[in-house]
Order: sequence, then C-alpha cells, then structure tokens
Amino acid sequence: MGAVRHTKTSVGLAVMLGFAALACGERPASKKPDVTAADVISGSVQAFDHYESAEGKFGLDFPPVWKDHYTALAHSDTAFGSRGIIEFRFKGDPAWKVEPKTLLAIRIFTPAAWAKVMTNPKQTVGVKLKERGNDVFVLSLAGSNPYPTGSPPAALFDQMMIAAMHDINPARLTLR
Repeated sequence: MGAVRHTKTSVGLAVMLGFAALACGERPASKKPDVTAADVISGSVQAFDHYESAEGKFGLDFPPVWKDHYTALAHSDTAFGSRGIIEFRFKGDPAWKVEPKTLLAIRIFTPAAWAKVMTNPKQTVGVKLKERGNDVFVLSLAGSNPYPTGSPPAALFDQMMIAAMHDINPARLTLR
C-alpha cells in the first residue's frame, strides 16, 4: 500500500499527468452516451466491469480485463488528510497463491483537505477525478508491479494497470 500513497517515480508522475489531462474535460450531463447496449452486444465495444461503492457515494466502470481479478476494500483513512479510501486489490488465480496488492485507490477528501494537499508540490497523492458537495474523489495508482517479473501475476497486474491508465477517467466515475 505504500506505493499507492506516495509515488516518486517518473513513470508514476507521467501516469498522474495523463490522468490530470483527462480530468480537465468533463462530459456535459445532457450528452447521450457514446456507447449503446447494442454496441456492447454486437461486440463493437467491450463491456466494462461495474463496481458500486457500498457507501453509495459512487460507481466506477473498470476495463473488461479487470473482471473477476480484483477485490474492493473500503475503510477509513487519514493519509494526507483524507477521510476514507476504497482500495482495489489484485486478485489473481488462486493457484498462484500470491498476496493481494493494491492496484489503485479512490481516496475521499473534503475540499479543504484536498486544497491543502495541492499546496505541497512535492507531495504526489493522486489525481482529482470529481467533486460533489463535501466530497473530492482522488485516484491513486500503484507505483510499481509488486510481483516477480515474468510471472503470470505480474503479467496480469501489468495488463490491468495499462487498461486502467487507458480507460479510467472522470467519465467512468459516477457520483451517487
């Protein structure tokens, strides 16, 4: 989990900058979805794996490669001034017998706590996805792959992270 809390690698910063670029443009509420159910059924697009927070604060659509390969753990969190976190942990094949490690996390801050985080340029916590009322939703990514290079868990972890970097953006987070 330490890698999720504070990423100092150039790769991590590049990923964060990519998410920041995505976060700049939100879809207007009145715009119709670009993908229809018919598109998914026909196979012209892939269906995303939907996660709904138990607290009812948000829903998040994960890329198809994530299906059945993660668990979600919600708990209180005070790191960097946040008040809660949902960790999405890798769940590989049971035969691999690997310990679940955090792929990404959504931290929930108050606007004031997030503003304080943003005043420290040396502190990389994550990228703000959305804000509603007294909740700021911030995405943090794992800083590295925790599994041995070349192993099946490492390959799947990498696939999931690449898919997340490509497909998880503010439009995939639905506030409730």
